[in-house]
Amino acid sequence: MRRGARSSLKGTLGVRRVAIGADHGGFALKAKLVAFLRARGVEVADLGTHSPKPCDYPTVGYKVAAAVAEGRFDRGILLCKSGIGIAIAANKVPGVRAGVCGDLFDAERSRAHNDANVLVLGAEKLRVAQAARILERWLATPFESGGRHERRVRQIAAIERQVRRRKPTQT
Repeated sequence: MRRGARSSLKGTLGVRRVAIGADHGGFALKAKLVAFLRARGVEVADLGTHSPKPCDYPTVGYKVAAAVAEGRFDRGILLCKSGIGIAIAANKVPGVRAGVCGDLFDAERSRAHNDANVLVLGAEKLRVAQAARILERWLATPFESGGRHERRVRQIAAIERQVRRRKPTQT
């Protein structure tokens, strides 16, 4: 985003309500992104952690992912040191498509091609300005519905349904 420019993200493609969460490794960057979003009129629910004390990322990842999957929020944002662990946890929730994005290309593709509904950022790898640009691009990019991308997202959803129905294997 250009220096001094302030875009309004509210209502962009229906993104009005966002849930955000981080473990201790993403706590500081999360606070700055919450302010960034609120300054642009986006309603943000901070689902934790609320201190820099060590905590477990699966718990926070689940809270945000479940809130998005249940439809309580349009999208979710998660942060941990690398982004990898919290993304793994979030992707265990049916209906969640969480993608770790380290640059604008990743942000755009995760939305346009994969209909990602949870953005995951690695807090140790990104400066605040980089993270804000990635977040802004991710929120502004629509899903390219129809064609091969929509077909693939439907295939992912079918896999989730199949896995939920499958009984544990006997050992």
